[in-house]
Amino acid sequence: MMSLNSLGCPLLVFKKPIAKPIPLGTAERIMDRRHVIQVAVILFTLTLLSVAGMVTIFYSAIALGDHATAELARNIGFGGGVLGLSLAFLTMLYRQYAHLTAPLYALAGGIFMTGIALHFEIRFPGIALQSIFLTLAVFCIMLLLYATGTIAVTRKLIIVIYAATASIALAYLFSFLLIFLDFHISFLHGAGTGGTIWFGFIAVTAAINMVLDFERINQIEGRKQPVFMPWYVGLGLMITMVWLYVSILRMLATVRR
Repeated sequence: MMSLNSLGCPLLVFKKPIAKPIPLGTAERIMDRRHVIQVAVILFTLTLLSVAGMVTIFYSAIALGDHATAELARNIGFGGGVLGLSLAFLTMLYRQYAHLTAPLYALAGGIFMTGIALHFEIRFPGIALQSIFLTLAVFCIMLLLYATGTIAVTRKLIIVIYAATASIALAYLFSFLLIFLDFHISFLHGAGTGGTIWFGFIAVTAAINMVLDFERINQIEGRKQPVFMPWYVGLGLMITMVWLYVSILRMLATVRR
């Protein structure tokens, strides 16, 4: 059987020398799917609360074409993104704090997604709602494909997913380095048909990563695990959903340019 460490959100996949040891005496329990689902619902609810807060504060002004408000929402969203990324890396090192970092990430993730969506909304009216519905549709489809066994998690599939994920990271790293040479790769930033294909590829990669998150849940079920594990798994699922949402949002924005 594949290790839990080789499955799920790539940001939370760690090597043993990197992750700090779990403290001795950490409580354990037999995990079941219902508990993991309850945690996922809590995290999703927290995300919706932060989304609702951002929309309540900023949407009315943005709907009237207030660019300054849209920029403020974007900047706050970026702040939420930095906080969320920091929490994810903290959890990668100290898994035992997942019950604390996961709820905070859910709130920060909602702020990040909404801030970016509101920034795009002023240029492409309706895009925020479209991206939300498309993200939920993709999530349901991937869950159905996994539940019915249409997509089976094999070692070959894991290699393909990680190769795709690594290629995205390396492409952006390479693009960042080329900036110092005053050279820009236009499609990486959403230009033309190439940009649409690129962000489509990222969205597909994020969607398939969800299958690994579902498999991690399967491997927890019926096994004795530290009590923080459902929060750890839930955090991985939330990270993947944020990634998927942003990828779909960028793809839709590129199509509508």
